[in-house]
Amino acid sequence: MSEFLKEVSLTNGKKIGLKYLGREDFESSLEFFRRQPDSDRVYLRRDVTDRSVIEKRIEEIENGLSTVIVAVDEGRIVGDALLYVAQRGWFRKTGEIRFVVDVDYRGLGLGTLLAREIFMVAIKKGLRKLEATCMETQTGVVMVLEPLGFEKEGVLKNFVVDLHGREHDLILLGMHLG
Repeated sequence: MSEFLKEVSLTNGKKIGLKYLGREDFESSLEFFRRQPDSDRVYLRRDVTDRSVIEKRIEEIENGLSTVIVAVDEGRIVGDALLYVAQRGWFRKTGEIRFVVDVDYRGLGLGTLLAREIFMVAIKKGLRKLEATCMETQTGVVMVLEPLGFEKEGVLKNFVVDLHGREHDLILLGMHLG
C-alpha cells in the first residue's frame, strides 16, 4: 500500500485509515469497485470493473493528472475520492472531485471525510475552484458537498445517459477556493 495519510473516526466511532492510491493498490481498487452494487455503478462515468479502466486511473495518478485518496478498513478499500486537474487550458486551475463510498459505510461521515481531504489537496495544488457533477437521483452527493460550501450552479436537462441507457439531468456543483 502507498503513503498513509492519517487515521480517522467514523460517526459510529470506528477508526479507518486514509491513504493515497498507488499502483500497488491495483487489485484492491478493482475489488472495491466490483464489490459495489450495479445500482450504484450505473452512476459512474467509467466501467471501473474493467481492469483496463483501473490501469488508466493508475496512469493518470502517475502522470499527475489526478490524486486519489482511499479509505481502508482492515486492508480493504471502503471509499475512493478522486481529484482530477486539467494540466493546461481554461481549466488548469479547476479541479473536479468524484467519490464513491462502500454501501456498508454510508451514513457514517466517510463521504464528508474523503471530500475534505480532497479539498485540502486542491488547496495545496493552488486550485481556484472545485467542481462536481452528479445525476439528479444522486442526492447523497449533494448532501455531502453542500455543507462543505459547494453550491448548485446549474442543471443540464437529459444530459447524461447511464450504463443502462436511461437519460438523466446532470447537476453542476461548484465551490470557489480563493
